[in-house]
Amino acid sequence: MKRILFTFSLTLLVHYSMAQETLSLGQCLQMGIERNLNLKTYEGNVLKGKHNISENRSRLLPQINIGAALNDNFTPPVSVTDGKAYGKPYNVTKTLQYNSSASIQLQMPLYSQTALTALDISKTLDQLNTLSYAKAKEDLIVQISKMYYLAQNTEEQIGIIKDNIKRLEELRNITQAFHDNDMALSVDVKRVNVNLENLSVQYDNAKAMLTQQYNMLKYVIDYPADKDITVTKANVELTDMAALTGLNENLSELQLLRKQQTLAEQQKKLAKGGYLPTLALTGNWTYAAFTDNFKNWFHSGESNHWYKSNGIGLSLRIPVFDGFEKRSKIRKAQVDIDNAKLQYENALKGMQTQYANAVNDLANNQRNFSKQRDNYLLAEDVYKVTSDRYREGIASMTEVLQDEMSMSDAQNNYLTAHFNYQVSNLTLLKLTGQLEKLLIWN
Repeated sequence: MKRILFTFSLTLLVHYSMAQETLSLGQCLQMGIERNLNLKTYEGNVLKGKHNISENRSRLLPQINIGAALNDNFTPPVSVTDGKAYGKPYNVTKTLQYNSSASIQLQMPLYSQTALTALDISKTLDQLNTLSYAKAKEDLIVQISKMYYLAQNTEEQIGIIKDNIKRLEELRNITQAFHDNDMALSVDVKRVNVNLENLSVQYDNAKAMLTQQYNMLKYVIDYPADKDITVTKANVELTDMAALTGLNENLSELQLLRKQQTLAEQQKKLAKGGYLPTLALTGNWTYAAFTDNFKNWFHSGESNHWYKSNGIGLSLRIPVFDGFEKRSKIRKAQVDIDNAKLQYENALKGMQTQYANAVNDLANNQRNFSKQRDNYLLAEDVYKVTSDRYREGIASMTEVLQDEMSMSDAQNNYLTAHFNYQVSNLTLLKLTGQLEKLLIWN
């Protein structure tokens, strides 16, 4: 029976280990970039921008239209001409009731500054879409990395809690033995049990928190919700440190603002283009026929003869006065240009400040993490010594529990410092344009 239970347990363990996939940070980032649904909308906008360029370019190409018409004039119009040739002042001619036509029309822009500027604007908008995608990608990398670090931190917290539970269980067994031999009070056993219960609650809370963190991570990287994942164990020695190369002024966020300024300048140029003339080449090839009786369409004769009319020409349009509409558009565009410049300058100075603060935070968090790690190891040693003294009957239960509390505080401080250290390094990776390093980090 024991062998059967052992085999069953082993089978379950193997199945669980196979079902659970351990993902590196690089793998999570690659999945997120390839699968994230929000990022895909930015990809769609990039594709949409390409089509917008083609649409505006088509306005500079020849436009050819084919038309056909058949009309029944219930009350045919008349034409009035000079009738001297007919011995009367006017010659009134009634048009035929039915007419039809077929035509091919050509219009080709020869000069249109508005259309040229509109094409330039569409190209700028396409660049803005590309930069927006790049910024969204950077934000996604930062988001996934923080979630990954947080899951690592929680996993480490759970491991520490499990170790503490094991220590306290050993302490409880010793205290219970002391109590059974009248060497310890019953309240000492209760004190240990209270601390054990607190640790049990911490463990359950940490496990629940970890489940939520993994669920959010799976959502962001579009990983199957019904499959389990875990992250690699945190190792500060393997952290890909940011090179302190200064603020990268070619970050997509700053490029976006510069392109916004370019767009505003092009909008002003578009408004100014409204003052310029437009020139186009026009042409037509037309056949028309007329009859006074619908059935005559099916008989030969002059009434259903198709008359040809061809022509080519130039069309010139010169704007004269529009009620000061273009002037208002130009002034509005200038305000947009000035605002875009201010936004860029403000963002640049803000990010320069962020970089300076990030460098300081990294150095401070690095020192703090090193100290908290040493303090954590020291607190563990102190607790071990005190617990050993308690086993020997030298230390009191109060001393043991105080040192256990100090160790717990040191552990929490260590975990917080570790996470802050990772996040500050991540911030610098972004500000220096080195986020791509994380994609190859396994």
